[in-house]
Amino acid sequence: MKTVKTKILCLFLATILQHVRVTFTLDSAEYPGNETDHSALLAIKSQLVDHPGGNLSSWNHSLHHCNWAGVFCGHKHRRVTGLELYSSGLSGTVSPFIGNLSFLQKIDFENNSLSGPIPQEIGRLFRLKVLVLSNNTLVGGIPANLSSCINLQVLSLGANKLGGNVPIELRSLSKLTFLEFPECNLTGPLFNVIQNLTSLEQIYAAYNAFTGTIPESIAELRNLTIVALGVNLLTGRIPPSIFNLSSLKFLELAFNQLEGSIPQDMHLNLPKIQVLNLNENFLTGPFPIHFLNLTNLISFGLSSNKFIGGVSLDFRQFQHLNFLDLSNMNLRGDINFISTLANCSTLRTLQLQENRFAGNLPETVGNFSNLNVLDIWQNQIGGDIPTSIGNLINLHFLFMSNNDFKGTIPDKFGNLQKVEQIYLQFNKLTGRIPNSIGNLSRLSKIYLQYNKLHGSIPSNLGSCQNLLFLFLSHNNLNGTLPNALFGGSAQFLGLDLSSNHITGSLPQDISNQINIVEINVSENKFSGGIPNGLGKCSALQYFYIRELLHHSVLCLAYRYLTFLVTIYLVQFRITSLNFRWSI
Repeated sequence: MKTVKTKILCLFLATILQHVRVTFTLDSAEYPGNETDHSALLAIKSQLVDHPGGNLSSWNHSLHHCNWAGVFCGHKHRRVTGLELYSSGLSGTVSPFIGNLSFLQKIDFENNSLSGPIPQEIGRLFRLKVLVLSNNTLVGGIPANLSSCINLQVLSLGANKLGGNVPIELRSLSKLTFLEFPECNLTGPLFNVIQNLTSLEQIYAAYNAFTGTIPESIAELRNLTIVALGVNLLTGRIPPSIFNLSSLKFLELAFNQLEGSIPQDMHLNLPKIQVLNLNENFLTGPFPIHFLNLTNLISFGLSSNKFIGGVSLDFRQFQHLNFLDLSNMNLRGDINFISTLANCSTLRTLQLQENRFAGNLPETVGNFSNLNVLDIWQNQIGGDIPTSIGNLINLHFLFMSNNDFKGTIPDKFGNLQKVEQIYLQFNKLTGRIPNSIGNLSRLSKIYLQYNKLHGSIPSNLGSCQNLLFLFLSHNNLNGTLPNALFGGSAQFLGLDLSSNHITGSLPQDISNQINIVEINVSENKFSGGIPNGLGKCSALQYFYIRELLHHSVLCLAYRYLTFLVTIYLVQFRITSLNFRWSI
């Protein structure tokens, strides 16, 4: 009985397989060109390397190629129209046989590890509309004959190793709307190509070495919404006409060599602009105050230019601002203008460092509950630190050094549970270091040197499990060093307690700091010797102990000899020591 059932099952399967073979043969006969596409796909596969179980595992004879992963065919003629293998973990090269897929409209190999050149044969694909090869390691430049792809609308080649110039022939791609090739090592002029692309809507070409000036004729590209040309070698003036592109949403020209002033009476017609970034150029003249009328801005950056004079800033009309960078411009004025940002409830980054802003930091700074970065270092800001800073519960980085702040560090700093770095050095702060700072579990760096702080060092700083750098030098700190500072979960890389009034001996638990590279405890009032276990600190390279030991010459010699023996036993893992003392 089982034999009969087995025969029937085999006959049934054979019938199905025969039908499949007949169906595939009929497809090939009914749709001429299927065999050409099939052969081209197999040739493409032969030059690609796939991971086990990847998309190319379906590229076999058990399925019609229109059913292979990443392959798309037209419904009527069944010719291959799309090849989409993005983020597929592929390596290898792109086969020249891709040019045989004559009905191809879309190629998307983004985010793989493909190498080698872009095949010249792609220029034969006159139906091609989308070519996406970004985020690979392709070399050899952009083929000039891509200009033959007359229907091309999207060209994305970013994050490759192409090099060379953008071929002038590409200016004939009149249907191109999206052009993207950042981080491609491209050089030479760019605008002689794009100024003829009147359909262009978005251009991303940052992180290259493009040269030349931005022509006035850029205003003729009426459809532009995004211009991202930062980190290049562009020179000359920013043409005023670019500020009349009414469709523009994103203008990024940072880190170039643009110069000249921005006229104060310039008419702006940028009702949709959301991102304006002119950081790190050589722009001069008065601060372009009319930019403050661009009320839809989300990101606004003018840092590291050479604008002159005082400025009265008013951001009351801004409601969507997320990022503001006006740093390193020698701007003068009252820091109280921060209060005009009260409507910017989404503000996450505020960078005003390296200017000459003065006055007191207003309590309204605590209204920015979404703020991640507050950077106001190296100004002339004075007064007390507002206690409202404790309301910045989403703050990660606080930079307030090199100012004239006085008074105490607010105990509410302990509310900053997400803070990672605190910089308050070079101010005039007094009082004690708040114990609440020891509750900041994410804190990795705290710099409080060159103030007038007194009292003892909070022992619970040793419980800050991510604390790597503790710099407290040049204060009036006193008391003894708590064992808990070194015996807790903190594993320091750098510790500077120099130029204080700390007494007692160095705790034995300092030997727990096996990752520490530098210790500076010089110019204090320590007594006793060097902890015997210091030799366990195998990463230690610099140890400053000037005026540390106050024993007799014999005791000093004994301690020094003991320490050298310890160092020898750990095979000189401490590479640079600084022993200096006064007797």
